[in-house]
Amino acid sequence: MKRNLLVVTVIATLSLLTACGGKTEKKAENKTENKEENKAEAKLSTEMQDFMLNFNGRSASVRVALDDFGKPGLDRKDMDLYDLDKPVVLESTGNCHLMQFESGMTKRKYNVCWEGGKISSIEDKGME
Repeated sequence: MKRNLLVVTVIATLSLLTACGGKTEKKAENKTENKEENKAEAKLSTEMQDFMLNFNGRSASVRVALDDFGKPGLDRKDMDLYDLDKPVVLESTGNCHLMQFESGMTKRKYNVCWEGGKISSIEDKGME
């Protein structure tokens, strides 16, 4: 009986240790990602920051944001058909920004280019 209790205790202890082990690594990675995101956001124009505030997980809000910030006749690349939320700028090159959005269980990426305070082009980079 004592032997069975000892085996169960050891197995339970090992299970707890292995289940909790990976959390500290993920927290460190998230902190690094957040610092990089904050640096990228600091360099964004006020128009771009305002554009990013419009995304709340509904396609109607994406449509409104593109109406407000896009140049007339902008090819939206079906961006306004998705329920996009939590925009993040992954990288910036000149006046173009590679953005990632959450859309349900997936993540979608778009390259958004600005000219004269308006979105001049959008390129769909696919989803993860």
